[in-house]
Amino acid sequence: MFIAKTVATALLVTAFGGLASPGTDGAYANKGKMESIRATCMKEQGFRYLPEPVIKHKWTKEERARLAGDYEALRAYRAKYGFGVWSKLVFPDDKVVNPDSGESRNNKTMMSLSPSELKKYRAADNTCFSKAVKEVLGKSVSSFAGYLDKLDAALEHEVGALDSDKKLAQLGKEFAGCLKIAETRPSVLAERGRTAFRKEATEVARTKQPDPIPKHLQGENFFMKPMLSPEEAKPYLDKEVDAALADLECGKAFYQGYSPRARAAGERVYQEFALDFAL
Repeated sequence: MFIAKTVATALLVTAFGGLASPGTDGAYANKGKMESIRATCMKEQGFRYLPEPVIKHKWTKEERARLAGDYEALRAYRAKYGFGVWSKLVFPDDKVVNPDSGESRNNKTMMSLSPSELKKYRAADNTCFSKAVKEVLGKSVSSFAGYLDKLDAALEHEVGALDSDKKLAQLGKEFAGCLKIAETRPSVLAERGRTAFRKEATEVARTKQPDPIPKHLQGENFFMKPMLSPEEAKPYLDKEVDAALADLECGKAFYQGYSPRARAAGERVYQEFALDFAL
């Protein structure tokens, strides 16, 4: 069973233009500085840590079009992948929904440690990561999990601010009216479908999870991916595809107006937090 606490609003990853913006270049530089500080600190703590490389994602033409709210690009994606939830199980080898995350350079080191040594290693790494974040970004966090919590909060604030935009609010009302739902906030409408099917997948996974889920892993962004074969997951994806296409037909104008604005808001936060792979 795969359990993950995810970064909110994952689809707001950006870098729409062909070249990185000055803010993005600065974020790449900050990520490098943080990893260097982290490695030095770990050495001082008596542990070996290899700085993780800065990841510069190269966005495809199709990805950029979807992020801009292009109807044809969104329809092509949703006709196969829905909102991108159950398709992860149906197409396990498809890089569109299951991109290579890359193995950490430090996995071998951690795997070689005993349980007690690994506990000490992780505690030291949390201390060193927090030191790097404070020195480079000026943010106070106690761990990587705390860093993600602050990132989520910043995303919610920046994207949530779009709800007060009069033009987007009107598009949201029209979208909600077509869907025949009460919720009209643009930031909620944009994630509504994906959130619903992530919850569905989590509930399916819970039925197959023999052990209780630790409370600290649960929350608004908690997600469990059930262990189903592609054939078992296909009926769920079929339902998701139908819902995603219906959502798009109602939200054609909404996504064209909202997506570029949300993209820009997300980019500002990812730059602020030096989240390199999202830029």
